[in-house]
Amino acid sequence: MTKSNLTEEQLTARRTLQRGLPILGSVLLVLGLYVSAFLIPDVIKTAAGPQRLSLQQAAQLAGDDPLYARIEGGAWDCETLQQVRGLSATALRYGRMREETRYAEVFFTDDTRAVVVFVTLGGAVTCDDLARQWPEGYLYAMNSDTRQELTNEARLARYFTTETFLEFCGYCGRQNSLIGAVFGVVFTLAGIVMLIAWRRLKPKQ
Repeated sequence: MTKSNLTEEQLTARRTLQRGLPILGSVLLVLGLYVSAFLIPDVIKTAAGPQRLSLQQAAQLAGDDPLYARIEGGAWDCETLQQVRGLSATALRYGRMREETRYAEVFFTDDTRAVVVFVTLGGAVTCDDLARQWPEGYLYAMNSDTRQELTNEARLARYFTTETFLEFCGYCGRQNSLIGAVFGVVFTLAGIVMLIAWRRLKPKQ
């Protein structure tokens, strides 16, 4: 069907599409490149798997930059397990207020308590769940803000002799980075396709 044979509704739809495609395509392209720039290097870095460490080795290697690691040796301090709850995104969408467990926080250490790791895990977690796994994800040295916050909440009182505190993101790592990188690539390709389609729809001068 040539342009002259299009109805007024079809012409209006075509003009709307011509205006919307470059905007949406550009947004998806920029978002995809941004996400990919952060997560593809993470996928490459974590491809070999986590570095296996003892608590003492973790204390020596932890710094401000994330270290993909698994700490083996030690035990979960299940008495410190806390479920952090928040509003459900699905419930909010349908106008109902409902809370759900967003993530869990727990400490990991050994009998000496010379090194204590503050671990954050995704979703609801029980002590039985913890018994079947070691901490695995991104390891950091605990920053002063986190330590002060935990001190204010009296959550470090049981570790009053401990000098070395670490942080651990237990939901970070290869799987999450891979999922994010795939989305980044999909967004990038979708943006490129939309921009190509827009150029083809543009009226020839």
